[in-house]
Amino acid sequence: MSCSYAVLMATANIVFLTPGPHAAAFVTSPTAASPTHSPRLSFAWRSCAASSSSASFSSPGGSCCCINSGVGSSGRAQDWDCEAARGLARRSSRVGSFRRAGEASVVRDLVSGASGENLDSQAWSRANVGSLSRRSRPRSGRIMCMAATDEAVKAKENAQQKRDSAEEVAVSQLLGQKLAREEEILRVVNDDEEVVNSAGTSGSSNGPLAMAESSDNVETGSIGVSISPSTILFQRSKEESQIVRTAWEKLVRWSKSWQLLQARRQANALQSTKKVVILGGGSFGTAMAVLLARNKAEMEVTLLLRDEAVCHSINEEHVNSKYFPRHQLPSNVRATTDPKAALEGAQYCIHAVPVQNSASFLRSISEFVPPTLPIVSVSKGLELSTMEMMSQVIPRALGNPRQPLCVLSGPSFSIELMDELPTALVAASKDKDLARAAQQLLASRYLRVNTSSDVVGVEMAGALKNVLAIAAGIVEGMQLGNNCMAALVAQGCAEIRWLAEKMGAKSATLAGLSGTGDIMLTCFVKLSRNRSVGVRLGAGEKLEDILASMNQVAEGVATAGAVIALARKYRVQMPVLTAVARILENELTPKKAVLALMSLPQVEEV
Repeated sequence: MSCSYAVLMATANIVFLTPGPHAAAFVTSPTAASPTHSPRLSFAWRSCAASSSSASFSSPGGSCCCINSGVGSSGRAQDWDCEAARGLARRSSRVGSFRRAGEASVVRDLVSGASGENLDSQAWSRANVGSLSRRSRPRSGRIMCMAATDEAVKAKENAQQKRDSAEEVAVSQLLGQKLAREEEILRVVNDDEEVVNSAGTSGSSNGPLAMAESSDNVETGSIGVSISPSTILFQRSKEESQIVRTAWEKLVRWSKSWQLLQARRQANALQSTKKVVILGGGSFGTAMAVLLARNKAEMEVTLLLRDEAVCHSINEEHVNSKYFPRHQLPSNVRATTDPKAALEGAQYCIHAVPVQNSASFLRSISEFVPPTLPIVSVSKGLELSTMEMMSQVIPRALGNPRQPLCVLSGPSFSIELMDELPTALVAASKDKDLARAAQQLLASRYLRVNTSSDVVGVEMAGALKNVLAIAAGIVEGMQLGNNCMAALVAQGCAEIRWLAEKMGAKSATLAGLSGTGDIMLTCFVKLSRNRSVGVRLGAGEKLEDILASMNQVAEGVATAGAVIALARKYRVQMPVLTAVARILENELTPKKAVLALMSLPQVEEV
């Protein structure tokens, strides 16, 4: 808004503006200048001298628009009606504005130039003009107020009416296009119906009956005719299609820009890494080794194993004979049983040893682990004897509380990583640079790696979902149906959230990829080892026989006991996970557990 300001007499304290044709009569200052009209709004002005005490004014043409409390003003602007304004002279520390609905207003401090413009009544009442405060405004400060004239208000209303008319025209056009498309679809359907009728009455042995029997997919639409789904296609207007296309192209451009930025970064972990060691040669450890070897053919990837036979098959035949006998491993994947040779020169370490064996294994190789070697743990679970997460077990076992550590978790089956199917994981670390390095090291065209600082949330979700997967398997084994499955998993998710949040996890993490995403995969997919244990328990098999027949570890079996201990420690009720622990300890049958859970009090959803 551009306008010149009135020049006041030395004794004048306020310049007032009032709407209406009578405003010119109130310009009492002989030196007052006429304002330059805004291209959008015009303004009428009046001025008067005032003392430092509060005063209110009114005019024949309408109520006044501003009131000043003098040097004692607190600088807070508020709405006042005329009656309240007349009584305001007896108050202090107030600056007020009152105007008719729909009028714009401006308040400006002539000394500092601060202003608030065109505020509606609610925004005006919340305004706080700092330049009018007791500390920042000199005692001789002058205030100028203005409000829109009647002509400006009328012009604004006319402009609004024009915009409304334009919107109505646009809406009518869209409705016309929609009706035209519907008429075209109806015409096509009617034509098809005529073809069907003519075919049924001429040249057919059984007539319309044969046609009806061969058209099982014919449905009856709301328009009262038989409609074949193949004749009705989803159609968008050109504007809608353009919006969708623009949104997708914007996403693709952002993705390419991000990838280019990552490629240009000098400190890229993958580019600078020459050797990575994998602790453990199980299914997931092998999948991590293959992933790294595919990302960079010049990088040395070494698996540290205890099984001599598996080590020999990897080095001589380039296959993991125990876990992936049908998958060829890259040539830069090597295996050894010598911890010194494996760890020497390694820049990163992937820990893939089962949780319950991790502490003893790490203690046996601790003398060869450099104190600055970053470790990325992919093991999920809680140590039964200490109830600790892997982010606590690894530093304690190595005797180095400052060991750089990152945890990797998310919905991922090793076989699908080996087959290069799209997968997403989360790398969590208190050290953001380490989490980003793990992301750069592992991310590929078929693996997304998100980063997080919520180590507790990622680890607890990864550990507790194994116990919940056993419960889901029991429901499947007992053939209790999909309703029961959904209810049980929903309850289990709530219990995981209750405990993890008490331990410091973030609810967003538990609802994200490493939380809900991992739970869905483990509970509903047959490839899950923990779910398979539950299915066989629900079918009546004994736990000892189930574990004896498995060549991989189901972490949920051991983790269940630790979960109950943690629930007791943090005073959290966990009915489903507690029932799983009692079933695994052979203290409760699956059938009795289900009956007991169904008999629990019905509560109000929060």
